[in-house]
Amino acid sequence: MGKVWAQDVQVLYMRNSNIVKLDSKGRILIPIHIRDMLKTDEGTEVVIIPDKKNAHMKVLPLVNGKTAEIKLLLNDLPGSLANIANILSEHDIDIIMSESRTLAKGRLAEWDVIVDTSNFNNGNNGFENLKERLLNSKLVKNVEVVRK
Repeated sequence: MGKVWAQDVQVLYMRNSNIVKLDSKGRILIPIHIRDMLKTDEGTEVVIIPDKKNAHMKVLPLVNGKTAEIKLLLNDLPGSLANIANILSEHDIDIIMSESRTLAKGRLAEWDVIVDTSNFNNGNNGFENLKERLLNSKLVKNVEVVRK
């Protein structure tokens, strides 16, 4: 493989970049060549992740059939989220973003997770097996999976 020069990378990056404006309702239009590159079309849901510290944001498309939302009701114990994240990892599920909140301190919490299921083998009752594994962990009280 030949060398890749910094100026080549910058040209490639700039070719796929655009300056767009927010409209009066705060919407942005993603140019067609970027939508094509990301294999997105009308109705594709996106996750917007703001980074206040660095004053920028990431826009991640939720690709149909390759993303899911997992809603968990769990015991509010130290290490619960890490243990559940390990279970997801064992099933080749990558966390895109998540939000957790305590419902009853030391007793009950909920965790909403947006995940990438590209490498997850969801054949042969894959999601049912995942739910069973999570419930058998004794950390999770309820699991709801919404495929995107």
